[in-house]
Amino acid sequence: MRFVFAALLTLLLAACSTLGVNGPGANGALDPVHDDVASLLIAFDLPRGLGPNNAAGQLFTFDVANGGPSEHLRATLLPADFDEVANRLPAPAEGRQYYLYQLSEQSKAQIRAAQATAAARGITAASIQLGIVPHLCSAGPVDKNALTVSIFATLPGRTGLLPFMDRETLAAVLQQPGSTQLAICS
Repeated sequence: MRFVFAALLTLLLAACSTLGVNGPGANGALDPVHDDVASLLIAFDLPRGLGPNNAAGQLFTFDVANGGPSEHLRATLLPADFDEVANRLPAPAEGRQYYLYQLSEQSKAQIRAAQATAAARGITAASIQLGIVPHLCSAGPVDKNALTVSIFATLPGRTGLLPFMDRETLAAVLQQPGSTQLAICS
């Protein structure tokens, strides 16, 4: 049974939108072992007419390879106050809008504890997977192959955006495991 659970978890995580933790960022790569992942600001960059389905929630994942239960975290993101973080983001492109999210205080504490445990075990950045499972809605009928979705993160004190996904078609986003059908925004 443990093998089946591990295999299913691996498949789910492989299909999630994941941040390229070893890719170059504006001030270097994000280090999910030592950087304050809990303080990430998550920005959904969506075209007008498309929005987050907050009733379904936006899911943040933190997974350590070969980690224990406290190192496989799922957290529902909370809306962030735009005024507090506006200076950390460039202006959205014409016809697009940002929707900002952050982690709850409880989720921040869990992530920091998981990072400390991973660091104590000598886990490297390549062994930690971060992800977002978005749930979206639309104001009406949309062309799922023409609209694109981008989700970025930024850390306090850093410039530049770290991509979770960059210009993925809405059709591809909706096919991800854990994603829901496109709802009508209320």
